[in-house]
Amino acid sequence: MTTSQKPKLSAIDAEQVDSVQSATTEEPTPTATTEELDAEEAEFQAMRRDLPGVKGSSSAGIVAIGVSKTPGKNEFFRTHSTFRPIVPMVDVEIGMQKHFFAVMPDMVAPLASIGITVSDHCLYLTITTRGAYKLIPVRQADEDGDQNEYNRTKEIGLVAGIDEWVRLYTDLENHVYKVFKAPPERFPESPNWPDLKPARIIRLAFKDRGRLIDGPEHPLFKKWTARVSK
Repeated sequence: MTTSQKPKLSAIDAEQVDSVQSATTEEPTPTATTEELDAEEAEFQAMRRDLPGVKGSSSAGIVAIGVSKTPGKNEFFRTHSTFRPIVPMVDVEIGMQKHFFAVMPDMVAPLASIGITVSDHCLYLTITTRGAYKLIPVRQADEDGDQNEYNRTKEIGLVAGIDEWVRLYTDLENHVYKVFKAPPERFPESPNWPDLKPARIIRLAFKDRGRLIDGPEHPLFKKWTARVSK
């Protein structure tokens, strides 16, 4: 999933990208060992609900990969054309924001036993005009083929971002997302995607941030089972 072509940015856009990168790369991510990469790949393969991925890669030089409901408010973005794993997840409301947690397969039943619903989400990798990478989870249709309209239309917008720069906005009256396309040639034709394999991206976005529920000792599971005070 490497993209060798570098985007041609305007002076303003280049300054914005440099600002984001300098703010997030003051402490470079250490290169992973072969053993760590193998463990990441095994974990990623166990988690996926669709097709198997490929062997992991070093994370040297990557800035950060967040997980969010959308690429950002009023942000123009592009979507990676091939990164689209499906993984089991739970979403949690913390304050006014929704946070997403990936779930290892052997924790789906324990979560269900305490009333926590786990559902399959497709993960889309996006990049904004400022150079921010984000994974956008989209809840998939249930066993009856039903899918929330917000999720359905968000997925349409993310797919539109494969070929052109777009932004999502909410149509509250109709309970859907709509897509606004950027003017032609306003932004670089080809985004600068990270030189990372899928397993490493998942590791950076979830496990390294404490957002992988991989056992009963995870803080969120302990909270839901009243094993911690808060």
